[in-house]
Amino acid sequence: MKSLSITLLVTFLISLTFFSFKSNLHIEDDEDYDTLNFQSMNISGIKLGTNYGVILEKLGTPDSVRKEETPDAQTSNHFEMYLYGKDAFFVVDENVSGFELITSKYNLQNLGGLKVGDAMNKVKKRFPKSYKLRDVDNTVDDWVTTVSVQFGVSDSFLEITVQNDKIVGLATVTDDGMEE
Repeated sequence: MKSLSITLLVTFLISLTFFSFKSNLHIEDDEDYDTLNFQSMNISGIKLGTNYGVILEKLGTPDSVRKEETPDAQTSNHFEMYLYGKDAFFVVDENVSGFELITSKYNLQNLGGLKVGDAMNKVKKRFPKSYKLRDVDNTVDDWVTTVSVQFGVSDSFLEITVQNDKIVGLATVTDDGMEE
């Protein structure tokens, strides 16, 4: 009788372990990408979602400002690109709505100072789910990898472009490829 109780107990514990392992795997599979909070993005002191005046306050007068058409704006039909050298900050409805960085001049402070020129390993460690889903373009001589990190449950992403194991670009995009 005692051995039957022990056998049942061991069987129960093994079953419990198996089912708990299986359900943990299922929970992890529910989320495809790593996620970020849009308002927490801090690019060298410029927070996304704040008034565009912070760009001028932190960086001074841009080299140029370009106005582009967009269907994404809430109250207007355009966005503006504030260009500082090769880097750009996007403004929609007077708020900082995104960026495209291709130099190491600016960093993502809320992501440990992540910037252009950092090693791919830094991205892999910080965003393991997104890294698994990375897009690799092997049609060019030096393979280009894009790691997408989702802003909450939106269709907007932080895209990290890597070539030769180094970050070559950081940008905000929507799922149709347009800047935020």
